Amino acid sequence: MVQSAREPDLCRNAARIELPVITTVLCGVSSPDIHSTAVVLPGAVLAGTVVIGPYAIVEDGAVLGDGAVVGAHAVVHGSATLRPGVRIGVHAVIGGDPQDLKFSPQMPTRVEIGERTVIREFATVHRSTCETPTRVGRNCLLMGGIHVGHDCRIGDRVVLAQTSTLGGHVTVDDDAIIGGMTGVHQHVRIGRLAMVGAMAKVTRDVLPYMLVDGAPAVHWWVNEVGLNRHGVPPAERVALREALRALRRGGDLDGSAGGAVRDLLAFVAGPSPRGLAGFGRRGATT
Repeated sequence: MVQSAREPDLCRNAARIELPVITTVLCGVSSPDIHSTAVVLPGAVLAGTVVIGPYAIVEDGAVLGDGAVVGAHAVVHGSATLRPGVRIGVHAVIGGDPQDLKFSPQMPTRVEIGERTVIREFATVHRSTCETPTRVGRNCLLMGGIHVGHDCRIGDRVVLAQTSTLGGHVTVDDDAIIGGMTGVHQHVRIGRLAMVGAMAKVTRDVLPYMLVDGAPAVHWWVNEVGLNRHGVPPAERVALREALRALRRGGDLDGSAGGAVRDLLAFVAGPSPRGLAGFGRRGATT
């Protein structure tokens, strides 16, 4: 299968990107299963086990790995790379232009969808505004009607529930869950194993391992269910509760702490254009 072009890391050089012209390559012993009404342009790169549904469109430059499935009426723009096992639902659009007034459509930017990720019906994932692609990790579930804006970075095993929306430049770390109809402001960071309640308005960063909710969203408590499911030891859960209480009081975390609390320290110390979300009362009394 033909590989995509090298991906530089600096956005300021985006205008100088030159992607190679690619012709269709059929990999393996089998041919792609393409419905007779689908439109697959000759510059698309398809692995042999790809399935393209009725009336779907796959543009020049798109790269589809082994076992990728594109549902009826879906659009895979030429800026998209779908890794093996990706499933795109009906009427979804992958790789559309960023909704950014400063963006020039002639900039050859991209979006990458990781292995075995499922993107359901009517979802939209936009390409980046710079050299570094918009990225969705492996084994994610992006439910119906969700939107992932330009330059987002989504980790592995992330769940975006029905019609949730990520503004541009949002970062969501591994194993986080974002509830349905949630809106996430541009440049917000959401930490690993965080849980965002449905219909939340997330305007500031969400700590790893925590549960947030509200409009605007605030930290309420430790994500006990998620921690239990992922086998986080009881001692670390206790330490996270104490750390949350300390942060709510305005105190400092123990710089020598290990495990999950060390992850909190690293997150708090990281660059944060939006700042940290506030704290609800439950964290002080439970």
